Amino acid sequence: MSSTNKDITEPKIETTKRSSNDSPLGKIKKQKLKKYKAKKADPTSPAGVLQFEIADLLKDNNLTKECVTNDVSAILNDFNKEDQNSITNQYHRIVKDVEILTLTSSGDGLAIIENPVKNDQKQIAIVPFGLPGDVTNIRVFKTHPLFVETDLLDVVKKSPIRRDDLIKDKYFGKVSGSQFEFLTYEKQLEIKQNTINNAYKYFAPRLISEKLLPTTGSTITSPLQYYYRTKITPHFDMPRRAKVLEERPPLGFGQKGRPTWRKETLEVGGHASTLDIDECTLATDILNIGLTNERARFEKEFKNYKKGATILLRENTIILDESKDVKEQLGEGSRDANGDVSYITVDDKENGVKLAKTCVTNQRQIVSEYVDGYTFKFTAGEFFQNNNSILPIVTKYVRENLQIPNSKEGEPKYLVDAYCGSGLFSVCSSKGVDKVTGVEISADSVAFAKKNAEANGVKNCDFIAGKAEKLFESISTPNDRTSVILDPPRKGCDEIFMKQLAEYFPARIVYISCNVHSQARDIEYFIKETEKGSHYKIESLRGFDFFPQTHHVESVCVLSRV
Repeated sequence: MSSTNKDITEPKIETTKRSSNDSPLGKIKKQKLKKYKAKKADPTSPAGVLQFEIADLLKDNNLTKECVTNDVSAILNDFNKEDQNSITNQYHRIVKDVEILTLTSSGDGLAIIENPVKNDQKQIAIVPFGLPGDVTNIRVFKTHPLFVETDLLDVVKKSPIRRDDLIKDKYFGKVSGSQFEFLTYEKQLEIKQNTINNAYKYFAPRLISEKLLPTTGSTITSPLQYYYRTKITPHFDMPRRAKVLEERPPLGFGQKGRPTWRKETLEVGGHASTLDIDECTLATDILNIGLTNERARFEKEFKNYKKGATILLRENTIILDESKDVKEQLGEGSRDANGDVSYITVDDKENGVKLAKTCVTNQRQIVSEYVDGYTFKFTAGEFFQNNNSILPIVTKYVRENLQIPNSKEGEPKYLVDAYCGSGLFSVCSSKGVDKVTGVEISADSVAFAKKNAEANGVKNCDFIAGKAEKLFESISTPNDRTSVILDPPRKGCDEIFMKQLAEYFPARIVYISCNVHSQARDIEYFIKETEKGSHYKIESLRGFDFFPQTHHVESVCVLSRV
């Protein structure tokens, strides 16, 4: 199933009893009829955003929702699926010569095809790995009220932007982890800039209509476009009804449907819903070494598992003492066939240190990340940004944009870091300010943030454990000399928090987001709905490419008090 649609609802089954009076014999067997009942999706989730994207496509093609609505109930209650002419088999079919019209924010193609049952109607088709301008053959395999999911079978005519010669990953086009390897990097950055534009079009229309939104800046590049991820989580599934594993199951990542467009991938990784992956071209070198180690261990131990599991592979960075033996400093990590902890060494010439990289598999083990000369410790299973190469660029950008304009020499400067985690932005932004106050709901993260500040010699950071919704009750710094960093989870900030932020009335706000759609919603709410929000100006908006070769983009929005 496409990752675009992971939040899409499944039908709720309800029972309808058939009256015996409906039959002259009075003894018809009761049948359970299924009824499609949609669950409300968060508008900023992939499923919610897809509704806006479908609406755009319909408008561009002079169609209405009624023109593309599918009869899902008929499929749910089709008791003759083995019949070739059944309603299910009419819907779920191969369609040839389908032109891809546009891309979704999840990196899938969108197309319009004929409805197989109603001659005067159409269907919206989601086509993973389809690019605008492609002419394709597709297989429809799942139907939803407003669209159908499909597999890409063949690319009959290639889009002008398609560059299959750029593909490095032997699993690309089959595995669900990446979407853009067949695009130039410049085109990937352009698409991500457009994703940000569309997010604000959908979720901040008033800011656009009132010309309160600046032009989105070009997307900041990642220094590494491959081999950058510092965390991956391969998994395996237990076969249904199996109590003991007789054969090693595939260990890797999910397959994206059943595509056949890359003929060279047909036998690669197998055919199960989880592909057997022996290399990840997005993961760092040490994680790929760890993946090799863990696959070899799994080969010997798979019969010991009673259910499916996910394996954590997290990069750990150690600053080496060159007077000591490297192996003595490694700690626990993934081990090779000889039982030795695997590692690689890296020279940080700018800071004059030598680093060792290991791969940690224990969720609770404490690991270190090294960013721009600072060291951060946290538990391996906790959240930390997964592209180390871009972090110095992002932290510098945030630090520079926190500066309060027209400050006079000697005037104090303060910083509040909401959702501070283990202190990444607090520590990296501590230079040039008198005091940093970090707030985080996780007491464990606050404990690590305090230790990280201390370990890096940062003495002007204070960290508070508490809900960000009550953050400003404990902030005593003067608002006109304080900047605020927001780095919330994907769901964004809630209205209570945004009202408190506006009431506090800081001089400057830098909002970092891994979900540009919730960011756009929050920024419009803050400016248009809070009492003091109208006193703020959006100075800049731009994306950062944390995850090259994928559809993901992180965005930074900078606001200043007018």
